[in-house]
Amino acid sequence: MVRYRIDRRTRDAATAEFAATVAATLTDARGWQRGGVRMVRDVRAPYLVVLAEPDEVQRLCRPYDIYRRYSCQNGPVVALNAERWRHATPEWTGSLPAYRQMLVNHEVGHLLGLHHPPSPQCPRPRALAPVMAQQSTELNGCRPNPWPLPTEVQLLARHDLPLAPPPD
Repeated sequence: MVRYRIDRRTRDAATAEFAATVAATLTDARGWQRGGVRMVRDVRAPYLVVLAEPDEVQRLCRPYDIYRRYSCQNGPVVALNAERWRHATPEWTGSLPAYRQMLVNHEVGHLLGLHHPPSPQCPRPRALAPVMAQQSTELNGCRPNPWPLPTEVQLLARHDLPLAPPPD
């Protein structure tokens, strides 16, 4: 069981459903629970999923440089960039709701100890992209995908990955 809490540090209408979207994504049957991980929302949890403006996300992600544009997992914190939440990225070709699900699943996947797939991140043209691929910056011929692929779920199910890995 992974206990997490949610913090929305924005107050605009475009981010109003953040907490509901995160909770729904993390408990969806298509998500990480297929790998034996139960996600439980708890206000006293050690892990935080936070939505913040670019400058704050940049600070939360240090020592990573996310160029004020991207999101990250850094120790017990999953920091999601509010600008990406509002608009996705030009490289993303799917819907905005699917981007938000992908963003949550990708960064929480890092929290669970998963990494980006080896190159090429797109195994073949028109395949679904792995959720752990860097879909915010490149799809490389893959179709956008917000959910973990069976191979990613199998990797997680091994349970030998560290939870909330620190920066390299």
